[in-house]
Amino acid sequence: MDSNHENSAEIESELFALLNSIINLHDKYKEGKITRHFFRKALKNAMKGLLKIKFHFKDKSIPFTEALHEMKLMEKYDTALDIFNKFSNLSSNNQVQNLKTLDNPHLENEKQLSILELPRITSEITSSFITLMDALKLGGIKDISLIFNLFKDLKNNIKKFPGISGIRYKIKEIDDQISKNPRVIVDNKKFREIIVEKLYQVYNEFTQKLALE
Repeated sequence: MDSNHENSAEIESELFALLNSIINLHDKYKEGKITRHFFRKALKNAMKGLLKIKFHFKDKSIPFTEALHEMKLMEKYDTALDIFNKFSNLSSNNQVQNLKTLDNPHLENEKQLSILELPRITSEITSSFITLMDALKLGGIKDISLIFNLFKDLKNNIKKFPGISGIRYKIKEIDDQISKNPRVIVDNKKFREIIVEKLYQVYNEFTQKLALE
């Protein structure tokens, strides 16, 4: 069995186990066998697990829904999303308080987000990073406004994600560096490479934060 097949089998097993875990946790919570606090924490961790798996397929340019259908896990995934959706909207009834946030203390003043929004926002941020870095790598930039607009998109997307003020600051610093040297970004390939490397480091920090939190 080749390594790619083994890796795919591992991902499928992990996804299957994760979805089953979500459904089983929900059943146990309804039966009163686990506490609200435990259930809330478990749901948060489950969403992070799903994000990691979605990143895996995105990195391989495989549509996630296509993979789910191929693995025959679409029904379980829909059930899991229904659970997320149901309980992310119950905070107003004090049944699963604060499930709309990632439940980190440093998010106190951040905009609260439904956990169902995080995959979409994460995808937008990833796309913004990649598009900007690709544009800088291409060279032949004649209109610096293109780069400015891509930076604006990245900053707008990154500010939607809670708890990453340090990353937002680093992106602003890079943007400021370009704003002060607009002609250099057009004319100097080495300077563009430096900017791409800085962006790549920040992008890695963002993906690692998703993995570790």
